[in-house]
Amino acid sequence: MKIKNCVKYLPAVIFCGFIFSFMIMYFILPKESYSAQEKKVLSSFPEITAEKVVNGDFQKGLDTYLSDYVPGRNFFVGLSADYDLVTGRNGNKGIYLGSDGYLFPKPTKDTELITTNAGYIKEFAETSDIPVYMTLIPSSGYVNQNKLPLNHEEYIDDKLIDKFSNALGKDVNFIDVRSVFKEKAESEQLYYKTDHHWTSAGAYECYKLLGDRLGYKPVTEENFEKETVDGFYGTSYSKAALWWITPDKLELWKNKNQSEKSVSVTISDSDVTKENDSYFFREYFNKDDKYPVFLDGNHSLVRIRNTDAKGGKLIIVKDSYAHAIAPFLSQNYSEIIMADLRYYKKDISELAEQENADSILILYSLDNLATDDNISFLF
Repeated sequence: MKIKNCVKYLPAVIFCGFIFSFMIMYFILPKESYSAQEKKVLSSFPEITAEKVVNGDFQKGLDTYLSDYVPGRNFFVGLSADYDLVTGRNGNKGIYLGSDGYLFPKPTKDTELITTNAGYIKEFAETSDIPVYMTLIPSSGYVNQNKLPLNHEEYIDDKLIDKFSNALGKDVNFIDVRSVFKEKAESEQLYYKTDHHWTSAGAYECYKLLGDRLGYKPVTEENFEKETVDGFYGTSYSKAALWWITPDKLELWKNKNQSEKSVSVTISDSDVTKENDSYFFREYFNKDDKYPVFLDGNHSLVRIRNTDAKGGKLIIVKDSYAHAIAPFLSQNYSEIIMADLRYYKKDISELAEQENADSILILYSLDNLATDDNISFLF
């Protein structure tokens, strides 16, 4: 009878022991403030005030704090993602798993900001004495449709880009990359598999297309030396939490004919200035997020000089897609000034006049343009 009673209560004992063990681990295990796999800053313990206790904010903050620091968090996050996948909920975390290890962000939605931003750019170009060029980079899911899972929401890039470009007016020189990208993607990897950005190969294809309209002769691919770096996990990997996915390779393309010390990069954020003698910030190879190896990531203003280049001066108004294409454009422009409107809040027209720029290029991905409310800072 005693053995039967022990067996009867064994599940409850195991469950209580499991809970108690987790509680002990919660208190004794070190608490990191950052999750490398999720590329996420973990929450801090919420402030305790009478007001926050009464209105429920403290309890919400405590729930978030406890979930961020549960022992074995990465394992359970990954287990949840795998469960969603095998139960037919591919894309439940906003990322589809496609073939060949591709992770695709869900399609961009039609938003009012697309038309609004087109209006801002149209008005900016109408008042600019300097030629304005614009290109919009389609999503990886649109370009690589043969890699998508069988069940997915429709990628309406064609509709959105047509809507946007038709609203720009005659003063904006729009460069459409869609058809070339879809054709090239059949034989080349133009986008990372674990990230939403384009690869160096994708940026190079855009660089060649821009040359026809901006009036420069692109450097041929044979003139570039390619350095490959393994172990790149992008933002799509962090969101999907499918930890078993194979990492990407980063490629750094360097012109073999470029002389030593011909390049200088100056990064400006408010009163802080940073200098570098290369397009590539190699210290990021040893960090969780390796994409900022291209021009040190997002900054207010970045100035690139190349004493070997014969061209003039180019202003680029951009999102993070421009970081990988700027080293290519620098082969043809002696000076490039990149402005990120999320941080740079001064008049771009005034900047272009002060710099005596030859051209202005506005370069965004469709995903960012549909959600970015900073385009109004163009002027």
